[in-house]
Amino acid sequence: MQSVAEAAARARDGDTVEIVAATYAGDVAVWPQKRLTLRGVGGRPRLVAAGQAAEGKGIWVMRGDEVVVDNIAFEGARGPNRNGSGIRHEEGALTVRNCVFRDNEMGILTANKASLSLVVEDSEFSHGVLVTPRISHLLYAGRIGRLEVRGSYFHHGRIGHLLKSRARVSVIEYSRLTDELEGQASYELDFPDGGQVFLVGNLVRQSVGTENRRMIAFGAEGLQHYDNVLALASNTLVDDVREGGEFVTVWSPERVQVVAVNNLLVGGCAGSLCPDSVFRRNLPEMEGETAEVEGEGNVQVVGMETRAALEARGFRPVAGEAWAVKLAAPVMFHGRTLVPTREHTSPVGTRPLPVTEQITVPGAFQP
Repeated sequence: MQSVAEAAARARDGDTVEIVAATYAGDVAVWPQKRLTLRGVGGRPRLVAAGQAAEGKGIWVMRGDEVVVDNIAFEGARGPNRNGSGIRHEEGALTVRNCVFRDNEMGILTANKASLSLVVEDSEFSHGVLVTPRISHLLYAGRIGRLEVRGSYFHHGRIGHLLKSRARVSVIEYSRLTDELEGQASYELDFPDGGQVFLVGNLVRQSVGTENRRMIAFGAEGLQHYDNVLALASNTLVDDVREGGEFVTVWSPERVQVVAVNNLLVGGCAGSLCPDSVFRRNLPEMEGETAEVEGEGNVQVVGMETRAALEARGFRPVAGEAWAVKLAAPVMFHGRTLVPTREHTSPVGTRPLPVTEQITVPGAFQP
């Protein structure tokens, strides 16, 4: 077959479709099949929109179930509604692995269906575009059942957010969301409807060019789920806003259960933006949960000398540094352990941490 579109037309449920590394310009497709594996071979093929959009939606429209997309680059998606997507996810379960999304109005955009799930692993999302009056997000999960992101790198947003999720459950682990020097993202992470959100082992950095001084937002558009929880564990949060920004903002906090343990906070959080940081809140102990260690192990670094030394090491602390505090013991929260088992590797991927019942320093990286 000479084109991706032809392969999509001929594929059947359960097939594996291998795409030879090359540049495919304007070769867009709709995939309605189930149990597909779509992967690049001989390198990473580039699917460049070149002004084309399947059904006016994006480079690929996914309408099957149990589909895996592996080792493919999606670039330059534009659409008539200004939300042209590298991938538009509309049905079933989708796993995206080892892929690149660059210069798209939306990197991945999902439909609003509780039956959908999306898993993203070891992938890169970058260089959003200005699509006034709409907003370009690098990844936008609608009101789906579950979003999982791990080992991935988000950078160089433009007005929109690096990652936005309305999912009932969002699990973001061992990833790097750093807008970088020329980035202009608004929030680095936005969970406008609330839900259950677990942020573990991530490096999140807000740039000086940010469009919003808040780094992580929860419930900004009203809590839409019956169970709203926010867990932050072993993250490194870095704020480059000169006047100081805010690491995390929670709207309607009386309706949200929050646990924040063993995070390393660098800069940020100044004046009126920090009326009550989540890193100082105490969550009441819940029946069947171990959550009595709220606020323990969180360390804020504000001295320029210490911050510069941290940055020179890629924000990797050294065992026994002066800011070491008593770290929180292993915590179970809503059935999930908040002890990291892996850490992010640059630019994408993860590696396992030594098996231990307790980490030795706060933040996303161990010595």
